[in-house]
Amino acid sequence: MIRTNPRPAARAVEELLAALRPWLADERARFAAHCHERGISMAHLHLMGLLERNGPMAMSAVAGILGTELPTVTGLVDRMEDRGLVERVRDEGDRRVVLVTLTEAGAALLSELHALRRERLAAALAFLDEGQRARLLAAFGDLRRAFERLAAEEDAR
Repeated sequence: MIRTNPRPAARAVEELLAALRPWLADERARFAAHCHERGISMAHLHLMGLLERNGPMAMSAVAGILGTELPTVTGLVDRMEDRGLVERVRDEGDRRVVLVTLTEAGAALLSELHALRRERLAAALAFLDEGQRARLLAAFGDLRRAFERLAAEEDAR
């Protein structure tokens, strides 16, 4: 097996990360501003995303994932419930367990935020010519496969 020198690869990775860092920071700030305009904090967004991916979740599970205590999650859910973004329901299997679920209004708001992000990305991609878009598509395919390899290695551990 031929081994490549890790130094040039490490340098290239650092250069890529350095090139991405300001762009990602700017986009994150712009997205946070869109959320703020709609009265959505990053904690709200994080919880809504968890519920979108996982479905209804026990309050204790949410606290564990967010790395916080149950009273903090209770306050967060209270505020979001007041706005109609989430609701509490009892677990059918164990009535002592309170689940948090995304409401239709919460799902619609999350969908709107996803659409804003997608529209911004589409507008930026429209500035690229056909060759640039093709190279970017190939590069993202390579990056997706690299993430799949990483996930497989992580899952194997």
